[in-house]
Amino acid sequence: MVTAATNGKRARFLGRAGLAGAALGCALATASCAGTATGVAVAADPVAAVRSAGTMSMKIGSAEIATSVSMSAQGRTDQFSGTGTFDFAQQLGSITLTVPADVSSHSTLDEVITPTTLYMRPTGTTGKWVRVDSDRLADGDLISAGYTSPILAFAMLDGAGAAGGSVSYVGQDKVYDVPVAHYTGTLDLIAAAKAAPAPENAALVSAGHSFTKPTVPFDVYLDAQGRVLRFVAHFQFPAPAPEKGEVTIVSSTDLYDLGKKVAVTAPAPADVLAAN
Repeated sequence: MVTAATNGKRARFLGRAGLAGAALGCALATASCAGTATGVAVAADPVAAVRSAGTMSMKIGSAEIATSVSMSAQGRTDQFSGTGTFDFAQQLGSITLTVPADVSSHSTLDEVITPTTLYMRPTGTTGKWVRVDSDRLADGDLISAGYTSPILAFAMLDGAGAAGGSVSYVGQDKVYDVPVAHYTGTLDLIAAAKAAPAPENAALVSAGHSFTKPTVPFDVYLDAQGRVLRFVAHFQFPAPAPEKGEVTIVSSTDLYDLGKKVAVTAPAPADVLAAN
């Protein structure tokens, strides 16, 4: 069972990670570059290709996912990583997340994600789940859970190149041995929110207002069908009082074993702790 101390540590993490980023330098190449004979064709319009990638990815149906979040402030970096599965049709995901010791006395947490709710409990336990409603988190749970849901990653891409931003082709690469085309640029969370359906739009609006800037540097890796296999975003937010300076977050989401049948269900109400 999740203890009050664990909840307190988790709450502190949610408070720290509920806003977010820093841009990493990326090599830029022009959209006129051609892919190799065994690579992925380069889009004539990188902005259009990246914006449509989220819609194309939702058609995958289901996939395995791997996530990583690096959160840095005042010379210290916390690292979160996880693996799991996601059902895009049902918009349900399940992740086992490895967390730093100062976040939880348990080294790993099981988390279940729905469009509006996060459920969590220590891995290997059979106690009740702790429930957190996304609309109670400052960033709409964009990174508060210790990862970025692929659903929100897809929605963010609708803001690629908006608000004076740009998208450029970088080159050919591979993700889990699958050829991909790598694009880099900036996206605007408010523009993405305007294009997103509920409840993703509300989450993106919250994040856009909470982060230092609504403009987010990103890298995305698309397969031959224009689907997202890797999405990396860089966020930044002011450190909460009494700390000073900025907190920077780099969040990475990978998809692999596309179309693999997965079984994810939200916890039954009887298995969830009553709200305080």
